[in-house]
Amino acid sequence: MKVTHRHLVVDGITVPLLRLRGIFVLAVGKAGASMMRAALRSLGDFPIRGILVTSKDERTSTFDSRVEIFRSGHPIPDEVGLRASRRVIQAVSGLNEDELLLCLISGGASAMLPAPAEGITIHDKMRITNKLVKSRATIHEINTVRRHLSRLKGGRLVELCRASAILSLIISDVPGDHLPDIGSGLTVEDPTSYHEAVEVLKHHNLWRKAPPSVRDHLLRGVHGTVTETPKPGNPKFQRVHNHIIANNEDACKAVQRALQKRSQRTRILSTSVELEASDMGRLLASIAKSRIQADIYRRWNAMIAGGECVVRVTGKGKGGRNQEVALSAVTGIEGLDGNVIAAFGTDGIDGNTKAAGAIVDGNTARRARIAKLDPNHFLARNDSGTFFKRLGDALVTGPTGTNVGDIYLMISVR
Repeated sequence: MKVTHRHLVVDGITVPLLRLRGIFVLAVGKAGASMMRAALRSLGDFPIRGILVTSKDERTSTFDSRVEIFRSGHPIPDEVGLRASRRVIQAVSGLNEDELLLCLISGGASAMLPAPAEGITIHDKMRITNKLVKSRATIHEINTVRRHLSRLKGGRLVELCRASAILSLIISDVPGDHLPDIGSGLTVEDPTSYHEAVEVLKHHNLWRKAPPSVRDHLLRGVHGTVTETPKPGNPKFQRVHNHIIANNEDACKAVQRALQKRSQRTRILSTSVELEASDMGRLLASIAKSRIQADIYRRWNAMIAGGECVVRVTGKGKGGRNQEVALSAVTGIEGLDGNVIAAFGTDGIDGNTKAAGAIVDGNTARRARIAKLDPNHFLARNDSGTFFKRLGDALVTGPTGTNVGDIYLMISVR
């Protein structure tokens, strides 16, 4: 991964390598494998050992004996993630002042390294994560809870580590690049509290549905019998250097350049979208309509946006937030010839399907009727994946080995 290589050698990140006995590399997330490869290549013959925690969908990575590999579940944590967490805690706690901890963090790290707090089982962590993911909770709300149920998140990893310096190179999949929410802030002070974590669960009607161990732990935190996560200004973080090396804006600009090479006049609307997936779909369709009505085609004909939408899962279908965005736009752009809307995840995985997202146009609704597929029926069941698989309009890339959020496109050619 070129971006990792570049940031390991740029001026301004000053690490006295000659004074160090070694470097421990912790790579966690969907881009973990490619980031680990770049780090090993960049650091050459320097004494290195490390742990890679990547997705179970990542099957191509091979490393030498210096790197331990764990393939964890996502978005719901699993037993492999639990084993990885225990090994990371052991390794990081064993580092000394003459070593550097290099963290390579990308999207998916929160689930892949669950590290449940004392008294909380991995099954309880799986249950509450599943409920949060299926609710309308934003990524900030989800990670507020995660940070307070973990032995590593919310900066607790830093508390465990005695290394002289901690350098984190971070690929952001979070709208707004809010550091505490990327991987739930493994090396970042936590500005939220146990009280806020409780309020998130109550706000989304999940408090009484949460496992007793989760409620007990959070309440003990509220009452001060469990230590809070480290807060901004904590002196232990003076040796920590966090650098975002790629984000959704980079992806949106790359899409813009690709479209401009094809003579498309483009506009980036936003890189921090946080809407209900159905609302985003309808918004994209309304933009397509208003552009035609306002006749502003001369100014631009392609709109790009990025971020991460949320879905309240009430059905038992196959799908994901991007396919739900696309499906929600089908009716709105019906009959608008030459208009295309697409939504896809940069990680190549959308929800519980093998698709990255989907694409629709002004003719999709007519084709769906011919195939006897009712968009509203599939939306009600959260079954967007089945709809687009049957219609042949799913976007399938396979896992990309990175994650900088989602991309939404509205293109008009006429």
